[in-house]
Amino acid sequence: MMPAVDTAITQTPLTERWPQQLQPLWQQFVHADLYSHDQTRLRYSYYLAADRAQAVVFSTGRVEMAVKYIELMHEFITAGYSVFILDHRGQGQSARLHTDPHLGYVADFADYVSDFDQFVTDIVTPFGHRQHLLIAHSMGAAIACCYLLRYQHPFQAAIFGSPMFGLHAGKVPSALASKLVAGYGWLRSKINQDSRQYFPGQRHYQQKPFADNPLTHSAERYQWLGQLYNLYPDSQLGGVSWAWLTQAINAMADIQRQASQFNVPVLMLQAGQDKIVSNRAQNTWYRGLPAVLYKQHTILAEANHEIWMEQDNIRQQAFNAVNQFLAGLKDDKSRS
Repeated sequence: MMPAVDTAITQTPLTERWPQQLQPLWQQFVHADLYSHDQTRLRYSYYLAADRAQAVVFSTGRVEMAVKYIELMHEFITAGYSVFILDHRGQGQSARLHTDPHLGYVADFADYVSDFDQFVTDIVTPFGHRQHLLIAHSMGAAIACCYLLRYQHPFQAAIFGSPMFGLHAGKVPSALASKLVAGYGWLRSKINQDSRQYFPGQRHYQQKPFADNPLTHSAERYQWLGQLYNLYPDSQLGGVSWAWLTQAINAMADIQRQASQFNVPVLMLQAGQDKIVSNRAQNTWYRGLPAVLYKQHTILAEANHEIWMEQDNIRQQAFNAVNQFLAGLKDDKSRS
């Protein structure tokens, strides 16, 4: 049985918890590099629990760096989990893939997936934990979903937060917007336009004010994150390229087509006010899952995209769903 996560709300501000508790914990992690199939340097970090019974592995979202998750990782460590986290290629402390270090670029979305398999195979599984839980956010959930479909793996369950199974396009249906972008991207390739350029409206990293941000309602966590990017400036990442967007659209289409083949117990946490990814696409994917699969769909009605960076009451709702899911996972296993 995977232990529940106790999320007793602390009144200590993150700006104080960071130097007193979270930064010292981050310094206790092992930080190292591995090299991918094409020799891209990938930074990973881990912390081992004393008994090595349960491990949680994180697949992060676009632009994210591992240390951003230190608050969430602390909560799982306190519950008795070992934690493992990888900076995806082109972001965080991993090697950049373009001369512009702020350009969100990947040549092939499958590279993300292959990297993650290598990380799990070479770094995570040799420690011999009895149970493995996968937690993935946004783009990281798309990577994790593809990984679980394509590779042998050690995971008993997955938790997808705000999964990138379609992009939010306002009043335009996500599928139609994706087709328009893909079609124009194909046309650009035919006239030899460089796909390693910013998509229109995208730009270098800029620290934006909290007001009207689409990520979180928590001013405290938003401002703390900005401080982290100032502390780790080489982890800053800007907007996406044509290549990244085209690759992401293709990957999301594959995920939707293969929903009926997904066979890992899954909790989908949906941010009710998400303006980054498409909730409609998430719902379509969830409806396509096998009927017999143990699954749970929890809508956090007041949440913006960054569920784990949200206000305490929203995070508490998310953890309640996680613990309910883990308890049900035990019951589901006992019936099988």
